[in-house]
Amino acid sequence: MKKLFAIAGALLLSMSTYAQNDNNVFTHFGGSIGLGTTGITIDLSTNITDYVGVRAGIDYMPKYKYATDVSITGLNEKQGQYNAIRNANPQLNLPAVTFPNKVDIEGKFNNTTGHLLFDFYPGKKIDWHLTLGAYFGPSEVLSVYTTNDNQLLGVYQYNNSAARTMAGFPKIGVELGDYFLEPDANGHIDACMKVNSFRPYVGLGWGRGVPKNHTLGFSVDLGVQFWGKPEIYLQGDKMEKGNFDKEDGGIVKDLIDISIYPTLTFRLTGKFF
Repeated sequence: MKKLFAIAGALLLSMSTYAQNDNNVFTHFGGSIGLGTTGITIDLSTNITDYVGVRAGIDYMPKYKYATDVSITGLNEKQGQYNAIRNANPQLNLPAVTFPNKVDIEGKFNNTTGHLLFDFYPGKKIDWHLTLGAYFGPSEVLSVYTTNDNQLLGVYQYNNSAARTMAGFPKIGVELGDYFLEPDANGHIDACMKVNSFRPYVGLGWGRGVPKNHTLGFSVDLGVQFWGKPEIYLQGDKMEKGNFDKEDGGIVKDLIDISIYPTLTFRLTGKFF
């Protein structure tokens, strides 16, 4: 990604040099700093013509953490059934386990990106624009993990003893959205959500990347990044969707269901020359 930014910066700088020899294209060069749903935005910009502009830059997103708890449905009933069978059948050597009512999890969002955007204006003096381009970011944007592994140690023991040997006792795990997350031998769940690194963008906005008649200006952009259908990986293995109630998980669950990333950015723009 660093190479991409270097190439984009070199391209814009070469455009500004060319502007000295042609009064019709690449006549102005500038930059902007902004804030929005992509984080803190810094970019360089130039006008290809009075009708088309181009911007390239980076969007720094501080890593955001979100703590929540997820219920595992029906555990009180399963606990009673399991204890009754264990006490009545000592020859089975079933372990004594404890099922939690809720599991504490934490989600971490990581989405620092770069962008290359083209603005199309319907007229020389009109600042409304259509924007087409792309964002470039990490494929792993969301990590979900347990913060108290002791809560799920009993679940692991159950899944790898009773659930495998006793009919009518399916495995137990965390239902997060449409996905079933099962703890490892340490009682730990470590999952992540992956999307496309290349994300086409379309949007509408007001303002020019390089102010036309002033040194400073203001612009706003509203659009969407198409980052594809999210996929969930548990301990490095891709998960398949199930059919669950999707009652818990908060913002973590909501992100799993989103195939586009809304983008709203406010920018303070400036003209270098």
